[in-house]
Amino acid sequence: MESLTAIILAAGKGTRMRSNRAKVTFPIAGKPMVQRVVDTASKAGCESIIVVVGYQKESVVACLENDKRLQFAEQSEQLGTGHAVMMAEHLCTDPQQDVLILSGDVPLLGSETLDLIHRTHRESGSACTVLTALLDDPGKYGRILRGADGQISGIVEFKDATGEQRSLREWNTGIYCFRSGELFGALKQISNANQQREYYLTDVVSILHSQGKKVSGVVLENLIEVAGVNSQEQLAELEDKFVDSIRRRWLNSGVVIHNPQTVYIDDDVILEPDVEICQNAVIKGHSQICRDAYIGPGCYLDNSYVSDNGVLEGHNILIDAHIPEGHILEFGEQVIEETFND
Repeated sequence: MESLTAIILAAGKGTRMRSNRAKVTFPIAGKPMVQRVVDTASKAGCESIIVVVGYQKESVVACLENDKRLQFAEQSEQLGTGHAVMMAEHLCTDPQQDVLILSGDVPLLGSETLDLIHRTHRESGSACTVLTALLDDPGKYGRILRGADGQISGIVEFKDATGEQRSLREWNTGIYCFRSGELFGALKQISNANQQREYYLTDVVSILHSQGKKVSGVVLENLIEVAGVNSQEQLAELEDKFVDSIRRRWLNSGVVIHNPQTVYIDDDVILEPDVEICQNAVIKGHSQICRDAYIGPGCYLDNSYVSDNGVLEGHNILIDAHIPEGHILEFGEQVIEETFND
């Protein structure tokens, strides 16, 4: 199988966030949105990950963890998604490689979904594969156009769509897989003759179809994966849903959580069966809590390890700490940077 590259679009400001920060640097459950997208691309097997930066580019680069696969391309003027992808062409030197196009403000896309897109792309021999979804009313999302044969023939942006096209239920998530040579060849043919005066990446789909090349689609079922963030309110709502999904996963894996809505657990945390967690606990970073451990009310753990049968009576603070097997940490006691003395 040819190599797989990801291009992550992260150049925009996000004016509706009402902030001077670059939108993709805002955290969701402890990680910047764009870092979550990078992590997903990595899990999907991308050998190279190109982040297209623009607004506040230094802060976007700085918020990402060091990774030898990371490369950066700059879009100094925000002239549309097609233009953003053009900025990465010099880093995609193999025309036969497959390229995933991802959005830096869509942080909850699963690596399993990317695997499915790429597998469908390869098995169908497509020049492009689009991740689509269905809604009774897709709002202002771009609509998927299909020909009489059922194949995808194009994507029309909402502002450019006719009334009939706006009635379509299938919409474009903005996630794609392309064969690199086909992608950049078609990008040279797009124009900005549209309502927004921008270079739309979506125009590439109709160009490839008109050339007789196959465009496939994968329909997404779990829509939270492609929920984007355009405001602080949307960010908070998405974070609530994501953190709730983490709690539910552990509740269904043998962990006891009292009053779950008051408990916060990062997604890198490891919990073993028969762990008991009380109200208002916060467990962050790469913490691990082993079997039969008890985490009392109001505890805060960050990058800490609690051994089997460890007990935190309540309101304990652990940072970079290790609690030995069976030890009882008294109410209010703190352990910071391995300073615990048995």
